Amino acid sequence: MGILGKLFGKYLLVTNTVSCGLMMGFGDLFQQGHEHWKQCSRNESVSLQSGKLLKLDSETKIDNEINSITLPNIDDNDKKYVHDYIRTKNMIIVGSIQGPFHHYFYAILERTIPKKDAVSLVKKILADQFIASPACLAIFFCGLGALEHNEIGSIQNEVALKFLDTWKIDWCFWPPVQFINFLLVPIQYRVIYTNLMTMIYDTFLSYMRYDAEYD
Repeated sequence: MGILGKLFGKYLLVTNTVSCGLMMGFGDLFQQGHEHWKQCSRNESVSLQSGKLLKLDSETKIDNEINSITLPNIDDNDKKYVHDYIRTKNMIIVGSIQGPFHHYFYAILERTIPKKDAVSLVKKILADQFIASPACLAIFFCGLGALEHNEIGSIQNEVALKFLDTWKIDWCFWPPVQFINFLLVPIQYRVIYTNLMTMIYDTFLSYMRYDAEYD
């Protein structure tokens, strides 16, 4: 038995757990890069707008209040990318916790609904959306809250605020992905396939956890 045979056979649980954690980490890596780029763009926009106001003021001398406008202090340090490794580490840990859940859930689901006809596919997708998805979102928000030493009340408030919006996007993304998964992907590769798709989805999860703005 080769290495791949062992990874997707004897050590499938380990493979699924590690890959799930790594994909969550990569998703956060991409999102942190996007957040930095967005902040730099925002700073440059503010600087340009302030510069235009100062130029107008110097030419027209109309309003003394405009004379008090100063450029925001944006130095080179504001443009440097500093990665938050603790945040990524926490994302990897939470992903690794989700790994065993995915592993056993898909194994049980396959034994419970082994067929690949249309009705069975719909049942699997609904089970995934109504069981796996809420469970994984709960692990995600509660797990990160615990790793960041947030109080229980704070974690509950975040779940109440963000869970439903996140689950709505989940419904748009995962049903077509899982349709392909349940129809075409062999059982031993399903968690890996899900993890690869999760890397895209985890970028969104990282945004919802750290960058989404709520009143």
